[in-house]
Amino acid sequence: MSIDRTSPLKPVNTVQQREASEAQTQKTRLEKSATTNSTNVTISGAQAKLMQAGANDINTERVEQLKTAIRNGELKMDTGKIADALIDEAKSYLQSK
Repeated sequence: MSIDRTSPLKPVNTVQQREASEAQTQKTRLEKSATTNSTNVTISGAQAKLMQAGANDINTERVEQLKTAIRNGELKMDTGKIADALIDEAKSYLQSK
């Protein structure tokens, strides 16, 4: 008894090439969908001004002076002024509710 082959064997490379091709197609689809679903953001003039390097709202020179005064024990605080400011802030907060 003899066995005849009816179809020739195909090499494994064709399957591997197909998988690579499908992966590339899927990657391309994802890239296209990422580019079509984009969002545009515009910054107002005031925000752009705030983002500039020289537009700091922190006075670094004054901060250093305060740090030095604290280190040397020379910082004098007016606790009454601080308390008054806290009370005023609490009043304005409660009135706004």
